Amino acid sequence: MATPRQPQQHKKGGVGGFIFTLFILAGVVWLLMLIFGWGPYKTGEEGLTPTVSKTAAISATGTATATPNPGSTITAVSVLPATVTITPTREIFPYQLSGDPEAFSSDLLRPGLGCDWLVIAGQVWDLTGKEVPGMTLHLFGEIGGYSIDQTTVSGRAKVYGDSGYEFALENVVVDSDGTLFIQLLDSDGSALSTPYAIETFADCQKNLILINFKQVR
Repeated sequence: MATPRQPQQHKKGGVGGFIFTLFILAGVVWLLMLIFGWGPYKTGEEGLTPTVSKTAAISATGTATATPNPGSTITAVSVLPATVTITPTREIFPYQLSGDPEAFSSDLLRPGLGCDWLVIAGQVWDLTGKEVPGMTLHLFGEIGGYSIDQTTVSGRAKVYGDSGYEFALENVVVDSDGTLFIQLLDSDGSALSTPYAIETFADCQKNLILINFKQVR
């Protein structure tokens, strides 16, 4: 005769079942936080405050100008105007001195004048070295307390050559430098050379100053 089986009673889960249940609940909570953006999973718009950085506009003089919003960070960039150096160009005249002025005794070419006279004389040559008469020479400035403003024409003092010229100044055989000048002009009075300063000496052996001009272009 068969013996009927007794229904079996369910065993209790114990500690292991409780821990498993906690893991299930934690997973559900984490999933909800991720979906709805709770806790540390807030969106960037809610959880972050951006810092605004502006670059200041610079005026032409190098002064920073800007209108920042409150709390913004300003970074000024200084832009200075470029420095321009201008070098003046010296005008090149068609005539220049031919060599350096030379000082002699006037007795060599003008023995009748004596030691009381200062003589400024010379010649004018063109590009080929040919003598050029008819050129205007202008002597001006100050020497020995006298104001000088005289002109002459090349070719009038043949003792120095066919284009020779001469200025004779009495009672001014003195030392001077940078106060008396000579310049070559054309027939209209326009400059053909730069003014050249003349050095003179209180010496009878140097009272004749030879100054020659030559065309260079």
